[in-house]
Amino acid sequence: MTAKSCPLFSVGAAEWIDHIKSRIRLSSYAQYKVKLEKNILPYFADIRINKITVEKVKMFQEHLLSEGMSERYTANILSVLKMIMKYLSNKYDFVDPTAGLELPKEQNVSGVASVYDEYSFQKMYRVLFDRPDLTKAGILVTLYTGLRIGELCALKWSDIDLENGTITVSKTIQRVSMGDAGGLIMDAPKSRAGMRTVPVTPPLAEYLRPFVTDGEKYFLSGTSAPLEPRTMQYRLRSFLNREGLPNITFGKLRKLFIERCVSPDIAALSEILGNATVQNVLPYCAKPTMNTKIRIMESFNKASYIKQIK
Repeated sequence: MTAKSCPLFSVGAAEWIDHIKSRIRLSSYAQYKVKLEKNILPYFADIRINKITVEKVKMFQEHLLSEGMSERYTANILSVLKMIMKYLSNKYDFVDPTAGLELPKEQNVSGVASVYDEYSFQKMYRVLFDRPDLTKAGILVTLYTGLRIGELCALKWSDIDLENGTITVSKTIQRVSMGDAGGLIMDAPKSRAGMRTVPVTPPLAEYLRPFVTDGEKYFLSGTSAPLEPRTMQYRLRSFLNREGLPNITFGKLRKLFIERCVSPDIAALSEILGNATVQNVLPYCAKPTMNTKIRIMESFNKASYIKQIK
């Protein structure tokens, strides 16, 4: 195939984004489109697709990192580029320069322990239980259950069963930027695993009980309209600043929950077996039951017991 018969990247990328539009979730489409237009097109737009080499792709990766982007966000952008080039290389019959590309990995996976030591965690825990309100209730739900911010904002009171001690996650909400199709999008979780029932511990159930209202009203807003994730993130930041606590996102609140629930036994067993990672042990883990989930939540409750801070 001659160079002239291959389109410019800008043309090929437009073909790809049009091709996937009806095949993926609207929220995913919006994210891909933003990364394509904001990060990828300015670099590759005027290059013919079969002239994009492995070296150019590596230079693009270095460019993103030099612009101050995190390893994680850089990897997300490169993942979009890989999807585009795979589609175009199959359509126009040229070698995909991204086929063997290794995506950058974050140096620090959680980044939570360095931000929230035991003193800060216990202080936050105590303040959350002092003079309860819906903002604090939302923070506690993520801290006690690990819900993502989009899942939290999509919760209705009909999803929260305090008598049986469960929260049912069936939807997520996020804001997307897509012109006329943009706005607040309510959708099912990305995977089947995202559709789940999460145990609620007695302390959290008692905290939430005074706020219970009509089942069709949203948990965080108390009205028929949901609170959007961006607003809830602002409220979390305002709360932390007001209380003199280190800044933390809802994503890291979720990781705090994970850190306090994960047993060190799996890591220890992995070392005993001489495995490089715990991934080789995980296939032997039994499928969890609701009782197992409840025990994990109870262990978190014990780990979060309010200590006397001198």
